[in-house]
Amino acid sequence: MLHSLRPLGLDLVLFCLAPAVAQAGPGLPRPAAEMSQLAFFAGTFACTGDAFQTPMSQPHPVERTIAGKMDLDGFWLFMRFDDKRTEANRAPIHGNWQLGYDATDKAFVALWTDNLGRWFPQRSAGWQGDTIAFAGEFSLNDRKGSVRDTFTRKSETEMIMTVDVQFGGDWMRLLQFKCEKQ
Repeated sequence: MLHSLRPLGLDLVLFCLAPAVAQAGPGLPRPAAEMSQLAFFAGTFACTGDAFQTPMSQPHPVERTIAGKMDLDGFWLFMRFDDKRTEANRAPIHGNWQLGYDATDKAFVALWTDNLGRWFPQRSAGWQGDTIAFAGEFSLNDRKGSVRDTFTRKSETEMIMTVDVQFGGDWMRLLQFKCEKQ
């Protein structure tokens, strides 16, 4: 019986040593150089804007905080979105957005999750001048649609964020914010 445990014990030792050996060895993955293009989003932004009339929203003002930081050894940018609960915005959105770079497809990738149970992947070709847009498909309450998040840099500390949705027809503006880095 003791003899049969030796290989398991050896496997456990090797498993525990593997990260140390990998760190010392050559050829470790490195974040894509393109990730530096997302550095603008690191920091905390205070945003004010509006939600517009759509099949999924009523018009109302929105105050939002976006906090971004490079994460997981620089492979991902993690952004936290928190809307302020106000008399006009009784159901604030809270969400996480992770952005990375797919070197195989030469595209930025993103994953959104939020307090409405939504999750959806998005992709972007990257910055076009001072604008970067991420597009994908989502579902909410048994309804599928497309979403496009667009960020326009106005300065090193200011941006405009818009969120547009589509349900088989024309694109509709869902949200628009003016954001200033704190």
